[in-house]
Amino acid sequence: MKFLAKIFVLTFLCLPSSYAKDNKTKSVNPPIQYEQELTKLLSTLKNITGVPAFSVAVVHKGELVASVSTGYVDTNKKILAKNQHIFRLASVSKIIGATMLAELVVNGQLDPDIPIGHYFRELDTKYHQITTRQLVSHTSGMPHYQIKDYNIYNKHYLSAIEAIETLKGRDLLSKPGDEYSYSTHGYTLAGAIHEKISEQPLSSSIPSFIKRWTKKATPIIENIENLSPLTSKLYAINGGTVDEKDYGEKSYSVFGAGLSATASDLAHFGYAVLTRSKSNQAYQQLLFTPTMTKTDKYAGNDKYQVGFGWRIGKDSLGRKVYHHAGATPGARSIIVIYPEQDLSITILSNSSWISGIDKMAFSLAGLYIDKASYKSLAHNMKYEVNYDSSKTTGKIRCASSICFLANEASGYSKWLNKFNSTGKFITDWPIFAYSSENGDRLLMVTKVGIKSLIANGNYYNVSVGKDKTYSVRLSP
Repeated sequence: MKFLAKIFVLTFLCLPSSYAKDNKTKSVNPPIQYEQELTKLLSTLKNITGVPAFSVAVVHKGELVASVSTGYVDTNKKILAKNQHIFRLASVSKIIGATMLAELVVNGQLDPDIPIGHYFRELDTKYHQITTRQLVSHTSGMPHYQIKDYNIYNKHYLSAIEAIETLKGRDLLSKPGDEYSYSTHGYTLAGAIHEKISEQPLSSSIPSFIKRWTKKATPIIENIENLSPLTSKLYAINGGTVDEKDYGEKSYSVFGAGLSATASDLAHFGYAVLTRSKSNQAYQQLLFTPTMTKTDKYAGNDKYQVGFGWRIGKDSLGRKVYHHAGATPGARSIIVIYPEQDLSITILSNSSWISGIDKMAFSLAGLYIDKASYKSLAHNMKYEVNYDSSKTTGKIRCASSICFLANEASGYSKWLNKFNSTGKFITDWPIFAYSSENGDRLLMVTKVGIKSLIANGNYYNVSVGKDKTYSVRLSP
């Protein structure tokens, strides 16, 4: 842990000189202060997780209020991540595809509840009765990846219709509309339906759609045969090493997992969806109304419901959010929009890693929404941790402008060390304190992301799993 602490010290000595003076309360707003807080948090997260690079962007009321990138997009050449670098979106691609289909619905070109066999007669008849709404809400009965998919990554497809061959006539898991079951192959079909109706390949319709909605350069289809020089390398974390991964094909399902973008362009897309849905009730009703199965259940799980592709839920403070996350070799990603706060946030990274990335996005967005102010913590301040009916105590240790829950030996700490193995067993967890218009909080940087512990009386609390709480009490 002493070695890790030295890394943190060196990291923060390289940050702007304002970080050295942490004995004052600093407002996270205006945007320049918010960006500085994000830089501290993301730099710390990089050290804890081993993920080579992160890129985060926040758009509020149409203005880019934060755009922060840390780490390396190429570890061998030591190329620093910058805001213009492009990252894989993984399954965040799905909400772009769903929104493109929503545009066809609103324009009267597509009925989301007519069986897709009406539009695509040449399709295998076992899929004819599926509807577009069922495809994008994962209620079509289409399976997710299976053993037979071992070779779908080996061929480059020029269109979604051509990529239909990767379905290989696989059977449905359930009757269309009966059950919620996540499926990328469903989005392979969804892309083909868009091509049938628009009479354009996705390689043409996606750039046209993005130009209409945001006027930005990305998202774009990831073409591994002609990657942009701004594209990040891909990495995997393997027991103390960070290994570069080859670019595998994603053209088998462009709508499912085949797009890439900069964090800022993606955040602008999120805001464009938000403004369209507010100005046109048809988009609001279509995209963000939870889908019901034929068995009278909401599509989704205990964390969110699924509308027309978009997930509908609440953040840790009960605010409504629309979102979607993604994970694939060389990428972990998320987009979240706050409809009532007019805000969009995106987080992109260049390694697959286990994380609560939704809660991390809520934590970072909350600093801006709640106008948080940074609070310094005192070296040797005492802490008490309560978790799973046990109590541990210790002292806060501060080095440079970062403080840790030092020698934190609770069961939660042991559980956190099971993930994203970097070869280091961590017992000193970085923490950052803030006051805000919505209460005090601690942001704790862990191996599975950044957790927000909300003040309640003398304790800072965060829910862990379904029925456990991790609590921290600080005292002089």
